[in-house]
Amino acid sequence: MRVGRKGTQVKIGRRTGSLFVGCMIVLCIGLLVACSTEAAQQERKVYSGQATKEGNMRAQSQGHGLNGPLIRELDKAFAARDIKLMNNMSADDGEGGISYMYLLNGSGRHIVKVHIFSDADTRAARMKEMYGNSGDQAVIENVLGKTAIRSKGYVSLVYTASGGEKDIYEGQVSEVFHHVLNQLN
Repeated sequence: MRVGRKGTQVKIGRRTGSLFVGCMIVLCIGLLVACSTEAAQQERKVYSGQATKEGNMRAQSQGHGLNGPLIRELDKAFAARDIKLMNNMSADDGEGGISYMYLLNGSGRHIVKVHIFSDADTRAARMKEMYGNSGDQAVIENVLGKTAIRSKGYVSLVYTASGGEKDIYEGQVSEVFHHVLNQLN
């Protein structure tokens, strides 16, 4: 029994106190098990190499790692021509490659794609699947628009223009593609 503030007595039964202590012990054990499980999952990812793969994918999608210099050079070359690469999106192909897509100055009619593959043979095969052409240079025109492809080694740069403004960036994009591909070893 405890004495409260103005001499009143407050009763806390043994059951209530025991129940409270028991709940705290169960909560602590639950937290320890949850933390241990999370730590074990993280360790499994490290030993299996999954953590490295996930980190590499995050780095690639953010333009860091080995692809970073290529993406930064592309951005710099377009910026020098007062063209902004906007709405950056990226996708992993599941085979060690990644693709980036940009809208030129925010226009959905002018799209630049950067395809980075694991090697030149894979690039040629995938470009044949996607665009029907595995060569280093191609221009594909149809009623929907015009697509220019420039490739070197394991990288392909693709510019697609549609609508009535198909030619407004063509010369500048060609210069940028030539410049960026010449930077590759």
